[in-house]
Amino acid sequence: MAMKTIFAASALLPEGWGSDVLIDIDDNGNISAIRTQQVRGESEDAGGPVIPGMANVHSHAFQRAMAGLAERMGSPEDSFWTWREVMYSFVRQLNPDQVYAIAAQIYCELLRNGYTAVGEFHYLHNA
Repeated sequence: MAMKTIFAASALLPEGWGSDVLIDIDDNGNISAIRTQQVRGESEDAGGPVIPGMANVHSHAFQRAMAGLAERMGSPEDSFWTWREVMYSFVRQLNPDQVYAIAAQIYCELLRNGYTAVGEFHYLHNA
């Protein structure tokens, strides 16, 4: 099994901040070992502090594509319920491939920004 080792001058670990940390990552991308008070040696430098990935625990990925449709009040009668109607009207126009593409884009953006898990909620009730 191929192994990659990353060095972090500091890393947030379950017991608190650790110094001079070597993080071993297996070929599946899983952390296999963490060692503190180590010498960097030939390992790759993390380039800054290392913290655990964040979780987005409530996502509506498809709503990313409707940004700008309902952010402004159109009339004094506008409310959550009128926003909801705009949202339902929008989602009824999407096909499964479009929903997939929208979700893939936002999940890539989340990953690039430190999120490593997503709890997805959606309004897809039909095929």
